Amino acid sequence: MRRFVKPNNSASAGISAMIVFVALILVSAVISIVIVSLGQEIFQDSNTDASKTDNIIYGKIFVISAVISAIELDGNNEPMHANILVSLELSPGASTVDDDMVKWAVLCPVENGNAFDDRWTNEGNLEAATTASGDGGDIGAIDELNVGTTYMININLQHTTDDVGSDGTMDSGGCPPNYLEVHTLIFAVGGTGSYTSWDLNYDESLDVGEVLI
Repeated sequence: MRRFVKPNNSASAGISAMIVFVALILVSAVISIVIVSLGQEIFQDSNTDASKTDNIIYGKIFVISAVISAIELDGNNEPMHANILVSLELSPGASTVDDDMVKWAVLCPVENGNAFDDRWTNEGNLEAATTASGDGGDIGAIDELNVGTTYMININLQHTTDDVGSDGTMDSGGCPPNYLEVHTLIFAVGGTGSYTSWDLNYDESLDVGEVLI
């Protein structure tokens, strides 16, 4: 009688199943590492963005209005200097900031210059600011700015030097108003890297009470 041996593949199938199982574990581990790494990057980016946003909010100054409060013309009816009364507020969500940390600057084109010349400027800080309940002239009325309060300051705009050489052209100087020009008013809070920029729009006639913003 011939003996017939029937093949048994159970061991081979078990090894194959084990290999598949181990492969699935390895794939799952790799996927988990990728997910954890991605989560860490997103968290770090979120912290960085939050820090940048905080700086931007902290540094924002909202200008409510800017009005000519005083102006003097020369013999040729050209503006020599002027005071601009600016009303402003600190942006919502901002931190309290010392008045001397808030800087302002007015930039204007160089007279009789070209596009490659440095722009002329006047600049200062908010140490002379007052609350809107006063007349804007009480220097030292505030020591810091807080959210929810409106402040006023008179910024003085004038040429910083005289005509050198008496050739009728200012050799360097500041930014008093000039007919039909647009000058740039900038506010920035020290240490934040952010600023607020506004246009001062001058008409063909300049007088006290002229609204610029």
